[in-house]
Amino acid sequence: MEEGMAVSTSAPAGSSQDQIYVESEWAPLKECVYGSPDTWVLPVFLSDVKLRAQGEFGEFWAKNQGRDVKEAWPELFAEFSSQINGAIGLLEKNGVKVHVAGEISANNRKYPRGQDHGVSTPWMRDPFVTIGNNVIELAPRSFFHRRQRFAIREILAATMDRGARYFSQPDSGADDYNEGPGWGYLEGGDVFVLGKDILVGNSGGCSNPEGARWLQHMLGPDYRVQTVKIDPMFPHLDCVLMTPREGVAVACMEALPEGLPAFMKDWDVFAVPKSLAKAHMGCNNLVLDDRTVVVPSEEALNPVAEALAARKFEVIRIPYRVPCMAGGSFRCAHQPLIRV
Repeated sequence: MEEGMAVSTSAPAGSSQDQIYVESEWAPLKECVYGSPDTWVLPVFLSDVKLRAQGEFGEFWAKNQGRDVKEAWPELFAEFSSQINGAIGLLEKNGVKVHVAGEISANNRKYPRGQDHGVSTPWMRDPFVTIGNNVIELAPRSFFHRRQRFAIREILAATMDRGARYFSQPDSGADDYNEGPGWGYLEGGDVFVLGKDILVGNSGGCSNPEGARWLQHMLGPDYRVQTVKIDPMFPHLDCVLMTPREGVAVACMEALPEGLPAFMKDWDVFAVPKSLAKAHMGCNNLVLDDRTVVVPSEEALNPVAEALAARKFEVIRIPYRVPCMAGGSFRCAHQPLIRV
């Protein structure tokens, strides 16, 4: 950005429909980045992976870490790829413009330690976030998230021509974790855009308060950034919270030791048990707008779909069993570029 250049921090009046802007979690989704159905190499078991692997699939992951799932379990990969393609097709059918993550080069797959820890580009929530017209490449703590940005660099750079203020958080480096000023970590699954209120989850293993402090500094006084404590058994805030409409939430209250933020105290909250939030990603659904939510068709998620329907939402059900098994459902798979 050139010195002295004026940058708008609100949706430009009378702007064309393709201006980059995210107003809230429930504003109509018009354009997004979505995960790739083509590549899935199981991340190596570092501390950042252990929260995701669970049950029978977790055992498979532990035995096959670093392997391409196409080779390790071809039938599972075929189902997985089909379900991601199904979600992309549903979005496009509903008028959403979808950018699918590309490949990561062999050299960039070794970032930042010279080791290939795996490829998780089917889930693209974490390497960046869009808040207002700010498109921000983040500094994740998880190693397999640190290299995901390379799969979408061209997509993000193109937003500069569409009203975006595109920039990056200071890099995470190559250490597992650092404490202190300047060592902020942020992952998109922890960040919720609720109008001018921005929530940042803090489980102790992903985003941290220093990352939230940096985000407040960059967004300035127009936004209010606050952290939300999460049970350490969950990596991200979107594993335990969904906000499909202003005043309505689906939340795993057992996993929020300090509860929801004060401004949400009068919201209508449907409580999801830990078992459903963890094993079936019960809170990690896809909000198309403040009247429409996509929920995986697995039977275990019927209570969530029924609770949403009771609150006058149209609930769309499609299969998404395999991505959920790996620890990431619809919200984990996409990051919006336009929600207005």
